[in-house]
Amino acid sequence: MFASSRRLLLLLLVVSSHSMVFAQGLGPPPNPLVSERPNASAGPTPVTLNVYFFDVDEIDDVKQQFSVDMFVRITWQDTRLALPEDQRFGQVRTVPRDKVWNPKGLITNDRGLRLQLPLVVEVDDLGNVRYRQRATGNLSFESQLQRFPFDTQTLPLDIVSYAYSPDEVIWSEDSGIIGDPSSINAEGWNFRVLAPEFGEFSIPNAGLPRPRLTYRIEAEREFQYYLLTLFLPMSLIIFMSWTVFWLQPDIVPARIAISTASIFSLIAFGFSIRLSLPRVSYLTIADVFVIGCTLMVFLALGVAVIGSRMANAGRMDEALRINAIARWAYLGLFGLVAGTVVVL
Repeated sequence: MFASSRRLLLLLLVVSSHSMVFAQGLGPPPNPLVSERPNASAGPTPVTLNVYFFDVDEIDDVKQQFSVDMFVRITWQDTRLALPEDQRFGQVRTVPRDKVWNPKGLITNDRGLRLQLPLVVEVDDLGNVRYRQRATGNLSFESQLQRFPFDTQTLPLDIVSYAYSPDEVIWSEDSGIIGDPSSINAEGWNFRVLAPEFGEFSIPNAGLPRPRLTYRIEAEREFQYYLLTLFLPMSLIIFMSWTVFWLQPDIVPARIAISTASIFSLIAFGFSIRLSLPRVSYLTIADVFVIGCTLMVFLALGVAVIGSRMANAGRMDEALRINAIARWAYLGLFGLVAGTVVVL
């Protein structure tokens, strides 16, 4: 009786200890196919990453984001998943991604990508692993708009293996962007693929560096639209204000009417066009042109008022002389503003 009680107590202690172990998360050892790198003793594991861009839908200068639709293919070899030679019939197995080791890739400039395909990998008879995914959404970029609208932007896809150091995982030289960039249909841009950049990503005082792979697409803005919607209308307003210098100084109502109409047109047009321009803390080429044209219109109003007052005061000769000088000085000033735009 006493012995059986001791055995029952011992059994209860064993069961209780096992329950405590599992409750503390100390269950069975992790699956080595997931937690350990393949051929870890042979050096870093090479991983090949290829990207195909279906499209770049939109480039938002203000938010510094661009919308993409892309296909990603990542491949590596894990000989532990190879089948015995007598079982190799060219079949491809589909395995959940979290059941095998993977390079733990992270897109650092992701701003809302959505995955479209199941989270599975394909494994062939030799242990070659392939992960394919389609992603749509936004990526961030650093816009450089000093030369807007004659600017060129660089759109990156920045990928880091966040769980492994460069001694553990390396991006293969076979990685790259596949496909023709001419298939990208974002309106108002021309695209060119740049060579991938291999490097390291690290946060100061935050641990070891991580292997980094950066793809870049160069996007050149088509400026013809802004020539027709910004530069041409602003130039017409300038030449409208220029006509005041071809009227007699004593024709005060007409001169003032043309000058004020030019100012109101400039203000109305400036408000409408400013909504489509990027909101940045520095001046762009477009800003320089708009500010230059604004100053010229107000200058024309000032000269018209001075000339008219001189004519009313009986100093017609001086007023006519100012008119003659202003006609060509005004053109020269407009040439200076336009030349500044070209030089910048």
